[in-house]
Amino acid sequence: MKAEHPVGNAPLHPSSFLPGPVCRGHTACAVMLLVAALGCTPAITDAELERRVDASRPAWESYQEDLKSQIGAGPVAQWEGVPVKVRTERRAVHVTFRLTAAWAHRGAAIPILMREPLGGVHRNIDARCDGDRVTYLFECPPSASGMPFPWIELKYPHYQKRIVLSDRGEWETP
Repeated sequence: MKAEHPVGNAPLHPSSFLPGPVCRGHTACAVMLLVAALGCTPAITDAELERRVDASRPAWESYQEDLKSQIGAGPVAQWEGVPVKVRTERRAVHVTFRLTAAWAHRGAAIPILMREPLGGVHRNIDARCDGDRVTYLFECPPSASGMPFPWIELKYPHYQKRIVLSDRGEWETP
């Protein structure tokens, strides 16, 4: 059974069931203004971004959501990068990322988390930016055997990756 239009047999339109007159042109304008307003939020200054990055403390379990709430969804969405090199020392791990897009030219380095085989989770204690490369420094206890870790696991925006290290505690992208 077809629904009847309130005025004769004219075809039904979704707005015909709304109370009172509805002007489709005004509705379309309102929707376009809302979309434009949401897309035109002011950019975060580099100083504010650096302050947010320094203050952020993401947890392993909720890393992605913590980043968005502590730094901002927009800046986190703009981050694009991949790990290209890992080097371990007695009490430290250095992880180098190659960045693309907006973050390749910023002085701030988004926090990265590292988990090692002993179960410890570490936030980078330092980061050095050099062009499109950022090298993160993690301080962690040496493995119980005194040998380098066999692997590390990284959490960074949009991804989680386990990297198997060589006997010398190194890895590099081919």
